[in-house]
Amino acid sequence: MKTNFKQIGLALLICIIPSIFSAQEILTGFYHNYVSSQAKVREQQALTIPFFDDFSNSKVYPDSTKWMDRSAFVNPGFPLNPVTRNAATLDVLDAQGCVYPHAISNPFIAEYLTSMPIRLDSVFEPDARALTPADSLYFSFFYQPQGNGNPPESQDSLVLEFGLPTEADTNWFHIWSAPGQTLSQFLAENDSNYFKQVMIPITDEKFFTSNFLFRFYNYASIVNQSQPSSRGNEDNWNIDVVYLNYGRNINDKSYPKVCFTGPTPSFLKRYQSMPYKHYRANPTASIAEEYELQVSNLDNQAHTMKHRYIVEQVNGNQAYTYPSTYPIMLGAQSFNYHKTAFVSQLFSMDYDRDSTSYIIRHYISDSTYNPPMVDSMIYKQGFYNYFAYDDGIPELGYGVESSAGGAFAVQFELSEMDTLRGVQILFNHTLKDANNKYFDIVIWKDNNGKPGEEVFRLSGKRPQWDDQIYHFAYYPFNQRIRLNGVFYVGIEQQSPGLINVGFDTSNDNSRYNFFNVTGSWQPSSKPGSIMIRPVVGASYFIGVDDNQINDPITVYPIPAISTLHIGGVNHGNSIAMYDITGRKVLEEAFTEELSIRHLPNGLYLMNIITAEGKVISKKIMVNR
Repeated sequence: MKTNFKQIGLALLICIIPSIFSAQEILTGFYHNYVSSQAKVREQQALTIPFFDDFSNSKVYPDSTKWMDRSAFVNPGFPLNPVTRNAATLDVLDAQGCVYPHAISNPFIAEYLTSMPIRLDSVFEPDARALTPADSLYFSFFYQPQGNGNPPESQDSLVLEFGLPTEADTNWFHIWSAPGQTLSQFLAENDSNYFKQVMIPITDEKFFTSNFLFRFYNYASIVNQSQPSSRGNEDNWNIDVVYLNYGRNINDKSYPKVCFTGPTPSFLKRYQSMPYKHYRANPTASIAEEYELQVSNLDNQAHTMKHRYIVEQVNGNQAYTYPSTYPIMLGAQSFNYHKTAFVSQLFSMDYDRDSTSYIIRHYISDSTYNPPMVDSMIYKQGFYNYFAYDDGIPELGYGVESSAGGAFAVQFELSEMDTLRGVQILFNHTLKDANNKYFDIVIWKDNNGKPGEEVFRLSGKRPQWDDQIYHFAYYPFNQRIRLNGVFYVGIEQQSPGLINVGFDTSNDNSRYNFFNVTGSWQPSSKPGSIMIRPVVGASYFIGVDDNQINDPITVYPIPAISTLHIGGVNHGNSIAMYDITGRKVLEEAFTEELSIRHLPNGLYLMNIITAEGKVISKKIMVNR
C-alpha cells in the first residue's frame, strides 16, 4: 500500500528518556476511552458473512451490532494516514481514561476488540448451502503501530485469535501476532506504507460453525518506572478495514470503495475554533485560503472523482454550495491522496449573535462507475467563545521536566479588546494519577514573540478529571482581565514531575508553543497543539465540541418543570447534563422520562450518548 505524498514532520519525539531530572519537554501517551472494556455476550442472532467494518460509520466505540466489547476507541486522530476515515485504537486506558490498575512493566493484556458471533457453517445468498474449506474463506485487516500516539515496545504485541464458544466458556486459538515497534521501523519494513494488510485463509474445519468469533487484543507494558507522572497512555495499535468472506484468494486485497480518510479539515487559517466576535472583526484573515483533503481509492482500478461541499449555518439562514468544478485523479489502490481545495467564501456576519456554528458536508463521487461511488464526511465549524488550536483528541500528553518545575505557554491573538474569563485545559490520567500536582495558571503579555510581562496568576490549582470523553476542565478567573493583541496562556508547575496536559499531534501548531525550564523562554520542538483554550467574552457558556454530532430528536416540554420527555432515540446508552459553567450536574442511563426536579432554574446542555457512539446535544431550559 504505497502512499502518494511526503509526510512532513513524521518523527515525533515520544520516547521518554529515563534519566535524572533534566530540563526538557516531554511527550507521553494519552486518550480518553469512554465505555467499559468488559465484553458482554448478548443474546443475538449470529451475523452472516460477509463481515466488513472500516469503522467509518462509528464514533467513539465500535458498532454494537458487529462487536461485543467497547474498549477499543474508534477515532480519526490516532491513526496516521489511515486506509479509511477512522480506525479502532487499542491502548492501556480503561473506561474512565485511567491507566489500568493492573498495568506493570512486564507485558500484560490491556484491551480487546471482539466480534459478535458469525455463521461460518452456511451461506444464504444467492442460495442457502453449507460452507466448507473449499469455499476459499479469507480473513483480512490492516494494522499500524503507534500512528500519532505512542509506540508499543518490542516486548509488546498485537494478537489475533479465533474463538469457538462452548456452554461453559470460549476456546480461543492463536492465529497471528505482530511485535511492538515504532512507526518509523514499521515504515522501513513495510515499503513506506502506513498500514499493512494481513490476509489469513481459514482452512481448519473446526471453525466452520454457527457461532465463530474472532478478537484482537494488545499486550502492553508501562515501562517508565522513573517518572510516574509520565506513565500515561502507551503502546497504541490502530486496526482498519476488517473483512471476512468466502470466494477470496491471497491476492484479493482490493475493495470497490473510494473514501475520505483522516481528520476533517477546519476552514479557519489558524484555529480549529474561535469566538464569533473575533472572526467578525477580521474575517478575511481568519479564513484559510485553502485546505487539504485526504482521499483513498481501495479499488483495483483508477477512478476520477469530483468533490463538492455544502455549508449550512446551524439554527441560521446562511447556506451555500461549492460545486464539483475539478476532478480528483486516483490511481488503483492509491491511499491518502492529498487534494488541495479552496474555501470559496466567507461565513456570514450576524452581529446579533454571540456564537454560531456551521455544518460543512464534503462529498466525492464517481458517477461513471456502476453503481456510482460516493462518500461523504461532516465537519462542524464552531464559533464559540474560546480559542482552540486542537481538534479535541489528545493523542499524546505534554509537559516539561526540570528540578525547578518549569513552565509552558501557548500564544493567542485577539482581533480586538476583550475580557479573558477563564481557561479550559484537558488533563491526562497517568498511573495512579501521579500527575495530580499543584500548578499556577499564568497569563503573559507579548515580548517580541515570546511570553513577557506577567498579567495574571491563578495559584494553587490541581488537574481536574471527569468520566466524560474529551473532558476539558474549566478554571474561571476571580477577576476580569482586559487584553488586546497577542497574549499567552500557560502553566507554571510548582514541583518536579509532569502535569501532563493533552497534546493533539494531528494539528501542528508548535510555532505558538513555548517552554521555560532554565529561566528563559524557548520555542517548542514538539509538533502538535497543547490543549489549552482561553475563554473570552461577557460570560462563559458551553460550545458543542466539533467531534460531537447533533441529531434531530424530540425533547419536551421546553421550558421544563420537573420531567423531560425524550423521543426519537432508538438505542440510548446514557444521558448527561451540564450547566452554563460546564459542570456536570446529572448523569444516568438513558430513559425516555428524565426527572430534573433537583435542577435549579437555568440553561443546560443535554448530551444523549447512543449505543452507536453518537452524541446528540440539546439545549434545555428549566423554569419553574
